Amino acid sequence: MGKKAKQNTESRPDRERAIEANYFARRCGLTKDEALKILKKAGRRIDEEAKLRSGDR
Repeated sequence: MGKKAKQNTESRPDRERAIEANYFARRCGLTKDEALKILKKAGRRIDEEAKLRSGDR
C-alpha cells in the first residue's frame, strides 16, 4: 500500500487569518508579514476590550 499524504495541520482560524492578511497586504501595499502583524495586534486589542466590557456586567 502507498503512503498517506500528510494532512493539513494548520488550524482553520490561522488559515483564515493568513488569507485575510494576504488580502489586506495586497489592498494596502504592505508585505504579508506586516499585514499579519497588524491583524494580530488589532485582534488582541479587540479581545481585551471585550473582556473589559463583559467584566462590568
